[in-house]
Amino acid sequence: MKAFEKARAQWLDRDADGAVRNLKKAVQDYPAFADAWFQLGKLQEASDPQSAQDSFHKALAADPKFLLPYEQLAVMAAQKEQWQETLENTHHALELDPTGTPQIWYYDAFAKFELGKTDEAQASITKGLAIDPRHSVLNAEQLLAVILARKADYPGALSHLKNCLSYTPAGPQADLLKQQIAAIQRKTTVSK
Repeated sequence: MKAFEKARAQWLDRDADGAVRNLKKAVQDYPAFADAWFQLGKLQEASDPQSAQDSFHKALAADPKFLLPYEQLAVMAAQKEQWQETLENTHHALELDPTGTPQIWYYDAFAKFELGKTDEAQASITKGLAIDPRHSVLNAEQLLAVILARKADYPGALSHLKNCLSYTPAGPQADLLKQQIAAIQRKTTVSK
């Protein structure tokens, strides 16, 4: 616990290397320290993703009911376009906490969408949006719009894209939304 507390202080002092050293000491002294494994994984993510993934798995081995590693593993799997693995991790997280988090629901929906499970993806993203009124997952509503467009619900897709544009800061993401809105508007004009 001393090494864990020291690592926390070092992290607050922006000494990431010292924090990693002390977290490694904490898990060496007590291999079942799930939170230390998780924090170590978080620090390793940017520089050593494979070690981070291993640390998250060790956190789960120490405590299979620890929710946070599942979320991190889902994100990492999605980044590698490993959709089935993404789905397995979101499934475990949602078994532990059926309410989920906006991020878990987003990655669950994204994986289902990529696996061709459009209706299930729509259900998941709808649940995520319902618990995320501040739009902490910026792409969630845009994903719903893509799902609706795929189902030829152009008015629904357009409505969600316009809503996305209302809270997206100016820049490349807003420009992409404008392009998507224009493309859907063209489709609705052609289909009339």
